[in-house]
Amino acid sequence: MSSASVFRPPNGPFPSNELPDLTPETLTNTDAFPKTWWVTTSTLPMWKTAKNVRITYTAIPSTDNIDDIIHYNPRSGPSATSATPEEAAKIVTKTIHGVDSPISKVPMDLTYKWRGKGWLFIASSKWQVVGYGGRNVRSVMGEREYILDGIEWVVTYFEKSLFTPAGVDVMTLAKEGVDEETMKEIGEGLKEVGGVVAELWKGVFDVPRD
Repeated sequence: MSSASVFRPPNGPFPSNELPDLTPETLTNTDAFPKTWWVTTSTLPMWKTAKNVRITYTAIPSTDNIDDIIHYNPRSGPSATSATPEEAAKIVTKTIHGVDSPISKVPMDLTYKWRGKGWLFIASSKWQVVGYGGRNVRSVMGEREYILDGIEWVVTYFEKSLFTPAGVDVMTLAKEGVDEETMKEIGEGLKEVGGVVAELWKGVFDVPRD
């Protein structure tokens, strides 16, 4: 695999690689601003009827916990970018709000227990990052040169919970997602890991973004 991506089996360590270290700050902050990640690809049934799924992770001061808020629109609704004023007034945005508490004492492990907030307090699940990467491409003398520039995408694995089956999400910082070559590399990386993530990847589908 390219040095610009790295994968691990659930609950296993990441192998040595040339990417920047994966830390909680990878998910939560760009300088002083919280990051928003777009779910572009998934195996979770809950996203089969959704679009524009974006997750904002914000560090909770004086704790190791992360505020986790998801916004999404029903897939059957009007496009946010081409809707008429009348249609725009009918766009429904749904929210799932929770808190992620680290399970591991190792900051770079990124394994969390999610607990819902409000009426979702009874719901909980366990998730972790199982892959990540970042690569910019530029042309140098007519040839492609790959320049590492931070982490641009992550793959998260969710264990089966009381309310949801096991699944994986691919999240990107860019709304347009990753290119076809990178998505192919992600799929190959998860297949090499094997086990549950390789099996889940067989059911992968795209999550639309307006």
